[in-house]
Amino acid sequence: MAATECLDHRLAGPCAVLAAGFVYWRNMSETRDKRRKGDLDLFVLALISSGVSTPYALQKKAGLSPGATIPAIQRLLQAGLIRHGKPGPRGRAECRITAAGKRQLKSGWRILVDEGPSGDLDADLRVALLAISEGNAYSSAVRMLKRSAAKRLEMGKRISRDGEPDAPVALASLYRELRSVSVRALLEAQAAAAVTIADSLPRKLPRRQKLAGGSVPRKASPRRVKRLE
Repeated sequence: MAATECLDHRLAGPCAVLAAGFVYWRNMSETRDKRRKGDLDLFVLALISSGVSTPYALQKKAGLSPGATIPAIQRLLQAGLIRHGKPGPRGRAECRITAAGKRQLKSGWRILVDEGPSGDLDADLRVALLAISEGNAYSSAVRMLKRSAAKRLEMGKRISRDGEPDAPVALASLYRELRSVSVRALLEAQAAAAVTIADSLPRKLPRRQKLAGGSVPRKASPRRVKRLE
């Protein structure tokens, strides 16, 4: 999955760290598949609600891969949380949020926040943004990412330091030790990135813009049009 776009230019460094970290997290043994799908589905639902309503738009505007968003859209359709709208000029059918989807958005983010950080920093960032976008809960969003950082530091401390290479150096022991060094460095870098992102979160998103990344212009009134002419 592509890394979520940086919130602003200050996050260019942390975002690069996150992108590197995903290589590790993709291969990490976890039992949070349902959680990952849950936060991704809700995030996609929020994006659709804000006007980012096709797999192409989700990729171009939010940096989400079609391989992740197309299954998420199918799950949302099956659950009755979204519906297909009329096809656009290029035949792309935009999705529309349903009344059930709006109810899910209103309450779903709280469940994810209460569950706490997962083993995926990208997922934790999605939950933090959902808290701001759907619940106007800035403090909860910051707390979520700070807890995510603390969890990564704790995981780094728990990485085994056994298997020190003997003489002559055993290939397996050396690989295990050096991989542990690499994983600890990634966890520490992700923790630092999570804190930086938490400190850069906006307190609220502009009305009519939400997560889309582009505000919807208002239509000019007839008087305004006449004046411009």
